[in-house]
Amino acid sequence: MASGGGQGGDKERMIYLYHGVSRIFDGYIAGIGLGVLLIIVLVVIILASDDNVAALIHNFGIFFIVIGVLGIPFTYFFMYRGFTYLAMADRDRYGIGALGAIGSLALSLALIPEGALLLVLRTSYSTFLVLSVVTIIVGFVFELLMYIALYRLGDYFSVGYLTAGIIIISLFTTLLSVIPVIEIIGAS
Repeated sequence: MASGGGQGGDKERMIYLYHGVSRIFDGYIAGIGLGVLLIIVLVVIILASDDNVAALIHNFGIFFIVIGVLGIPFTYFFMYRGFTYLAMADRDRYGIGALGAIGSLALSLALIPEGALLLVLRTSYSTFLVLSVVTIIVGFVFELLMYIALYRLGDYFSVGYLTAGIIIISLFTTLLSVIPVIEIIGAS
């Protein structure tokens, strides 16, 4: 463990765990609301494209920029800072979550120029599809790193509903990640 044993070390460790879990929990609650809003925007984008592939790619460029701009402060404030607290409590066990949060921050930052390129360049449908699938896979890998840290947290404290909840959430987010790809393929 990162702390040096003793009562003072355990107290400090528990404070870090409390702050980390609180921030991550608030992030997931806020993320549900933000996710619903983004799904509505995604449906509008697909419907507004009116079977026009160029319009679909253009609209997804705007969508990527919006996700990147919203994702940076959201990921930093809730996920990165939350997992940093967990890693300060026990770097070996929860540091993987902080790594996932850093990767998610980098991905959010990368979505902005990716979206701008989709707006400016005339991208082929296959290029757009490959870019989207790679972005979704990379994003899921970073999410998986954070889920591993949360799973370890639940396992360490023998909180069965947390460990089961992480498995359910990861399956649910995987399904949500695949929906845009299915919609994109269906639009062609």
